[in-house]
Amino acid sequence: MLYNQNDLKILKDEIEFVDTAVIPFASSDMTVHAPLNSSNIEMLHLVSIQLEKQFKGRLLITPMMTTVDENISVLASYVKQLRTYGFKNIVVLTHLKAEIDDAHRIKLNEIPLENMSNEMKIEMINDEVKTVMKSVISIWNK
Repeated sequence: MLYNQNDLKILKDEIEFVDTAVIPFASSDMTVHAPLNSSNIEMLHLVSIQLEKQFKGRLLITPMMTTVDENISVLASYVKQLRTYGFKNIVVLTHLKAEIDDAHRIKLNEIPLENMSNEMKIEMINDEVKTVMKSVISIWNK
């Protein structure tokens, strides 16, 4: 499920089945790391879309959250809101080292996508999606 009006209407009635929220979380600092940050954001977006397609009806992909200077206070607050809403599992999908209480962190690889062909991008994204899927399934099996 996605964070849109139609899916949120369904979510309200189906929260016992949609037990996992995934928060894409990235850095958007305008420093020398901006090119890498933009590549990471692209990867998070593409992986999130594929993850939602694979697990539709079982998880909610929230809007992407960004940080500056790796400040995670807003993310921590959002995790609490999601837990209060009824999500049993909360996953932070990120390239960052940030650890959040009461949430699982799945760290993506930093892959510079800008110089890759579309075929290579798709292959790299699919590899990341498979890894994330295995991690989510392992969270569900705990």
